[in-house]
Amino acid sequence: MKKTLRIFCAIAMTTLCAVPSMAQLSGTGYYRFRNADRNTEYISMTNDLFNYTTCIGGACGGLSNASSSAGQSRALECAGKYLGTDIHMINDADIIDVGSIIYAQKYSTQASNHDYNLIGQGTSLLTLTTGTYPGNVELEFTNRYITIDPASGSGANTLYTAKIELKSNTYVFLVGYPTLGVRYLVDNNGTFAINSSSSAQNAKWYIEPVNHFNVVPEVEFEGKYYTTMFVPFSYKLSGQVLRAYAVKGIGEDGTLQLEEVAAEGGTVPAQMPVILECASNNPAECQLIPQGRPVFSAPDVTIRANAPRANQAVADETNLLRGTYYCNTDGTITYSKPNNETGSFNANNYTKPTDPQKYVLGTVNADGKLAVVKATGTAMPANKAWIEYTGDKELVFPWEPANTLLMGDVNNDKAVNVSDVVMLINYIILNTGDINTEAANMYEDDEINVTDVIMLINYITLNTEEPNE
Repeated sequence: MKKTLRIFCAIAMTTLCAVPSMAQLSGTGYYRFRNADRNTEYISMTNDLFNYTTCIGGACGGLSNASSSAGQSRALECAGKYLGTDIHMINDADIIDVGSIIYAQKYSTQASNHDYNLIGQGTSLLTLTTGTYPGNVELEFTNRYITIDPASGSGANTLYTAKIELKSNTYVFLVGYPTLGVRYLVDNNGTFAINSSSSAQNAKWYIEPVNHFNVVPEVEFEGKYYTTMFVPFSYKLSGQVLRAYAVKGIGEDGTLQLEEVAAEGGTVPAQMPVILECASNNPAECQLIPQGRPVFSAPDVTIRANAPRANQAVADETNLLRGTYYCNTDGTITYSKPNNETGSFNANNYTKPTDPQKYVLGTVNADGKLAVVKATGTAMPANKAWIEYTGDKELVFPWEPANTLLMGDVNNDKAVNVSDVVMLINYIILNTGDINTEAANMYEDDEINVTDVIMLINYITLNTEEPNE
């Protein structure tokens, strides 16, 4: 019974997906799940905090209450609240939320077998549901696969139900195999939940293969667009995604030392946080194609307490970029306990931008370079990357800005006005001032004289000439 609640977490995990283009499940691969009742909402994995010990030991009141309807009801309430924070229903028609992508791994190659292990965001269904619940009787739960069955329709219009039996593999004298029965995944008015019935439309799902997901560029520099990415699977650069970079060091002057991980058509390894360079700021044109199987925590039957946390190590420790899979800020969640008492758990799972300070993609600085700036706010975003830095230098990319010479800007203040005329006259007559001779050569004859002064005055007062023409 205890572990049964862990299965709820599994259930949650089982639906980390939603849907792209053609709705049909066809064996092992990447998918997304979209609800048939609220058909703009997708399942997205946003946390991995489900704790079946809390559900059984805290909410239910222990194994002694597991057979009572009141104890089961409290346990289910607690499990449902965990699930509602670990998995969110989101609108993601543009396929940009990595949490909505799940790898469905078929248990058997037989066509008649519809059991799957669902993998995503560093964990899996089996990881969440395999283990034992400690007590006077230790209940063992293993092989908690989810069953995905077609319910109606065909081809792209196929609707599916997804169910799991919350049943222990341990036999208990006079009780048999403790069970809460079969539970179906549902969208409960915008909140992910489970239900004992599959008759309602909210228990039906479109399941479509994920051929790619899209990137949202964040910062523009010299005609290119940049963002960061951190996901548990490898992916190929496609569309307008040109390059992926790792940060291998920081120079004494704060310049980032970059290493190209992949170029157009190349592959970025799983669990490697990178900076992506794109030729477009349109997410639909900046695509990444998932490759192989995602890295995830394998099932461990020795687990006796909390659900295991997702592995968020990076593929290359020499890469200074770091990231996280989750940014859930739901806060404190309460649930019912025996004797009209209440309990609570902290549903948050995020990395604050301090200790050490985290730096993210910023803006173009006064010197025209792309800079990395201190993160602000209360949490780091999921599936993004940052640099942890304790120094005091401004962090900048090694790329130099293009030549942006402004003719007539004699004093280099990025503007052309009377102060440039005064400085140019003083330079010619008195030979004073440190001027930009290239910008002062208005006549473009490689000489600085009164002709340049006249052209500069005419541009400022009469706008007779464009200083850059």
